[in-house]
Amino acid sequence: MMRFKAFTQKVGVLFLIGIFFAITPLIGAGANQWGTKVQEALDALKIDGDPIDGEDLYDICAACHLPTAWGDPAGTFPQLAGQHATVLIKQIADIRAGNRDNPTMFPFAIQIEGAQDLADVSAYIQTLEMNPNPITGPGGPSFILSNLRKDVSPYSLDTVEKKVGKEVFKKLKTLEEQEFKTKADFMVKLKSLLTPAELEKNRADILTHADWTTDLNLGKKLYEKNCVECHGDHGQGSYKDYYPVIAGQTYLYLVRQFNWIKIGKRRNANPDMVKQINGFSQLDMRSVVDYAGRFKMQEGDWKKIKVDDDDDF
Repeated sequence: MMRFKAFTQKVGVLFLIGIFFAITPLIGAGANQWGTKVQEALDALKIDGDPIDGEDLYDICAACHLPTAWGDPAGTFPQLAGQHATVLIKQIADIRAGNRDNPTMFPFAIQIEGAQDLADVSAYIQTLEMNPNPITGPGGPSFILSNLRKDVSPYSLDTVEKKVGKEVFKKLKTLEEQEFKTKADFMVKLKSLLTPAELEKNRADILTHADWTTDLNLGKKLYEKNCVECHGDHGQGSYKDYYPVIAGQTYLYLVRQFNWIKIGKRRNANPDMVKQINGFSQLDMRSVVDYAGRFKMQEGDWKKIKVDDDDDF
């Protein structure tokens, strides 16, 4: 991988928030059964992007995705580093054209002006080194009442309040962001906070919203059955067919996107995938992305970006 430079952050810029993929297969321009017909994307895919020019363009993205393009642990801003340039082109163009809803990003996405800029910034992002220690899921039992996760699934601390009422919620609020590695430990804490009657009445609702357990063995089975054909045997995707890299992606970002695909919020998701995951439970979804996010990319997984030997990358 090529090294990168630090950039001046522009506070408040949300240029590339969530621009690409999650676990969504993308059909290439050749097949195009459901993919974009945005002309600037089709034009950009024919251009050799210039990562030197793309570096300047990426400056407006660094405040949110960081100069490293590693995103944030909560997955609000996904890791972009190392993503296939073809995938980035497709998703930016879809947002600009209104084929993918992202009202926060849209005003900044339109600052990319035309096919050459699309190709350049996407080429630069692909050359950035991926996070060597990506944020993975729990890989086992995890019980946590959190609002940082409120956008990644229907389950959040705020949602619990509607179920248990204000008095019980005040007690549960004291546990916010505390993680318990076993159900037994979590139950011990609940018993110390709630009366027996409160616990008996609300136990099921609390556990439903607090249980973020993943099962890596289950995730492996689901991935091998449902994901390998498009995303590859180690999450490498395909630059030729615009299947995104999911190896090393932030766990909570993948959970969020999986949920959005399932409920139809990701309008440019592959319809076949929407049908495929329709029967997935929350445990299924969390487990498969926790498993997939632990993959590592390998040499040869990327299409090479053309740069001059004298270029400082």
